[in-house]
Amino acid sequence: MAILGNDIAAFEAMRSALEASSPKAWVVFHDGAYHGQFPDFEAAANFALGQFGQEPSLIRQLGAPPSVHLTGGMIFTPSHALSSSRV
Repeated sequence: MAILGNDIAAFEAMRSALEASSPKAWVVFHDGAYHGQFPDFEAAANFALGQFGQEPSLIRQLGAPPSVHLTGGMIFTPSHALSSSRV
């Protein structure tokens, strides 16, 4: 996560103020700078992709509990997809 270190630090520095003004918004950080808030993840991701292409950007939901970080080589599979009843 060293690549996003500046973005995470910037987010943590602004977190309280952002959560006070927009408790459930999604925010985008890139190169250690705040780039705006959005009503949902899709809007935030579309903005980040359009502005920064494939460069890493941090997208977080304000007020959300701590997230689980997966490395780039991991793929999330919901547990119901692994059940014995799956065809």
